[in-house]
Amino acid sequence: MTHVGIDIEQFVRDPYGSGIQRVLQQLALQWPADGPGADFVVPLDDAFGLLTPEQAAGLLTLAFVPRDPGADLRHIVRDHLVALDPTRVRAGDLLSIYDAWLLPEVSYLPSVLERFELFAKCMPTVMIGYDVLPMSDPANYRFKPGTAAWVSEYFRHLATADAVVCISDYARDGILGRLRRDPALPISVAHPGGDHIEVQQGRPPARPLFTRLGTMEARKRPLEILAAFLEARRTQGLEADLLFIGAPSASDEEINESVRRASASDPAVRWVQGASDDEVRELVGRSSAFLSIGTEGYGIPVLEAVRLGTPVLFDGIQPAGDLMAGHGARRIDGMGQSGLTATFASYGDPSALSGLRDDLDPGAVPTWAAFASGVAAAFE
Repeated sequence: MTHVGIDIEQFVRDPYGSGIQRVLQQLALQWPADGPGADFVVPLDDAFGLLTPEQAAGLLTLAFVPRDPGADLRHIVRDHLVALDPTRVRAGDLLSIYDAWLLPEVSYLPSVLERFELFAKCMPTVMIGYDVLPMSDPANYRFKPGTAAWVSEYFRHLATADAVVCISDYARDGILGRLRRDPALPISVAHPGGDHIEVQQGRPPARPLFTRLGTMEARKRPLEILAAFLEARRTQGLEADLLFIGAPSASDEEINESVRRASASDPAVRWVQGASDDEVRELVGRSSAFLSIGTEGYGIPVLEAVRLGTPVLFDGIQPAGDLMAGHGARRIDGMGQSGLTATFASYGDPSALSGLRDDLDPGAVPTWAAFASGVAAAFE
């Protein structure tokens, strides 16, 4: 039986509960029992620790559980890893242990990419392909000085790996087109799931509430959403609330300040930061509509909203939105502030969302078991 090494060094170095790290967590939880044998491999002191899928799932879940404010998640992950006391091997032994190697994360770490390069000379290599947005939309990505070469190296591997499992048709098309991957090389699609969320009945408030979730990145158009909402209230008589959930932008203080100022001066606008998974689900489940606007490599929160019983309004590059269209998600005309203003005005009437709420079909949300099986199939 094939024995696969799954490299999760990027998570150990930078755990923060991203959508990609949700993919890792669920890959570990759902790794098929009848699939190839697998270890999740992490650097540990001067060696490497080999984690079973069950051990890895526990480690990866730490990014999604409540913790004390100010707690250093890196230290929490490190302490948990040491307490697991996994089997340790030397770096050179990895080549003799595994028949294939999987890079499941986006990583620009030199150690991760150099290891992938070495292993590619000795065994089949597989990557999970998320998107090529840093290549196709570089204006919205700012990398630390000195990392540009490693960003290019990551995408070079994505173009040449023995097999790539893409999270969407959009990712596949970008890898084949933008990266010019040889179409003769194996490339498949497996959609990340949303069934880590239990199906619930939505509980919309009497006063319409639009909720937007995610870091305040320019590609997700938070300033356009805010301006359109305020314009609809001013010119269209909109009586509704707008909720932002997510961390500040790390690179655009203008966005942060604009949303911060609006939330401080207008009771109809709120910005919640540092919410736990449970708190996010409570807030989304009590919303009238979930907004997914701008550019997303996939959009797991769209699937989560449908499972929570909240209709989704989406626009832009939204693979998960397109996947759920007709099942509780609807593409809107959100091109520019005027389109978003009209959307707020239209859907500010609670009756306008009733038909969309009737279309909610949580059973149409992809499953994580199917995703993990799709990844495992790349090693057949």
